[in-house]
Amino acid sequence: MRVSWSLALGSLNGVIEEAQLCEARGLDGVWFPDYQAPFSEWAELYIALTTIALKTERVFLGSFITDFLRRHPMVTAHAFASLSHLAPGRVILGLGAGAGPSHTPFGITIKNPCSRLREGIEVVRMLWSATKEEKANYQGKFFRLNNAGPPLTPRGTVPIYVAAYGPCMLRVAAESADGWIPECHTPTTYAETLRRLRELMRGRSYENIEPCCALIFYPWEPDNKAYERILRAAKDYLAMYPDIQWAAGEGKKHPGLRTHQIIHDNELLEELSSQVPDWLADATLIYGDMEKCIDRLMKFSEAGCRHVILEPYWIERNRVMDAIREAGRMAAALRAH
Repeated sequence: MRVSWSLALGSLNGVIEEAQLCEARGLDGVWFPDYQAPFSEWAELYIALTTIALKTERVFLGSFITDFLRRHPMVTAHAFASLSHLAPGRVILGLGAGAGPSHTPFGITIKNPCSRLREGIEVVRMLWSATKEEKANYQGKFFRLNNAGPPLTPRGTVPIYVAAYGPCMLRVAAESADGWIPECHTPTTYAETLRRLRELMRGRSYENIEPCCALIFYPWEPDNKAYERILRAAKDYLAMYPDIQWAAGEGKKHPGLRTHQIIHDNELLEELSSQVPDWLADATLIYGDMEKCIDRLMKFSEAGCRHVILEPYWIERNRVMDAIREAGRMAAALRAH
């Protein structure tokens, strides 16, 4: 199982320090959240990944996650091709449909997100493979290419990973992705959803896609306040990911709305979050001492997960670097299994 880290400190100096420590402690990679919500004080994705690429030597770096609502596929293709020249073999393009906080406040409408993502992936791949002799032409509902080629050809391969939960997005991941990135599953719901994903792969080998899972991480025994914080975070996730609840036999009163339809309605989010059972939220968490964390991670490994992404957003800010050290110890122990 690969172990990577979702960067949490936001500022350029903070994420550089985080990424360098992740590399020093033996983690496989780092992901930078593409977060542009108002007053978030986060660096911009392309600038952050470029800076990290220049300041590290071994870890892979990925977007967690970007979308085609804010950036045309050509812009994304150009940016990640450029990154591949700075960090060859170390770049992952993580994509999703679009969630809301980085869209709605800026007047970006989320319509047909799944179809737009499917087309965008096709456009990116066509651009990356186009040549002067064989240019790219594409006529889709949302994007078009007319004798187009890449502004810059990637150096080597840039894998595309897709965040997916519901049927449409799972189909996109199954048909087009090199990796699958959900978050906040239990081992049981993960195994069931991975089974459905593989059924949709239509002849593609299981080896063509890396099953990942992003999980809330707290590498100590939490006090009551910390436990309530991470449990509430899991419940909020599950409120926005009803497919996970349904896979667990829960969420019967959930209206089936997705993240971008819920996240701006605080009352609705509170109501749906309160309906998530404690046991279900707890089963999505990686917390406790080293032995407990490894035991929980091994259950995800047994469910088919081959790459865990640790989410430290709810760790006390002054303990984030200590958490990376614990994650490094944990990764070393997992490799020894």
